[in-house]
Amino acid sequence: MIKVDENEQFPIVVALIDETTGMPGTGQTVYYEIRGADDSFLTPPISGILPESAVEGGVYRTTATIADAGEYVIYATCSGFVTSAEDLLVIPETAYKAHNVSVEDVPRTNAVATASQTARNVPMNKTDYIIHRIKLSTDPDWTGTVTSGIIYAHYRNISDDLPYLMGGPF
Repeated sequence: MIKVDENEQFPIVVALIDETTGMPGTGQTVYYEIRGADDSFLTPPISGILPESAVEGGVYRTTATIADAGEYVIYATCSGFVTSAEDLLVIPETAYKAHNVSVEDVPRTNAVATASQTARNVPMNKTDYIIHRIKLSTDPDWTGTVTSGIIYAHYRNISDDLPYLMGGPF
């Protein structure tokens, strides 16, 4: 399933493989059409021909946008190949833009490492953990967050500059 905002550009991509040879289906005409989830036609229709990629033969792609929130199906057809279908969910723009997200990088500044910092090989003055907060966009400041959490940095060696993993404390 593809999930996008109203009026957000999204890709439509089809890779054709010849079932008898296993080779890419190059030089074909691939049609696409977007319909309602109930298979109803859209007005105006969103359909056309997918151009073949100049970089990868057998891959056909374009982009589209839909202004109205709802559930849709993207169909792609090509003579001699199996028809493909992909579900598309268009979300109202305000559904998640009603929130603001804050991310704060907290470096290790203590000279003697804690047990957690030692276990995670956290170097001095490098990211120890990240605090993320989410608040309603109508809230005037960050005192009333909707949710928050901590993601800990894990390093392979104490001399590393960048963590290899962000996750739990151990």
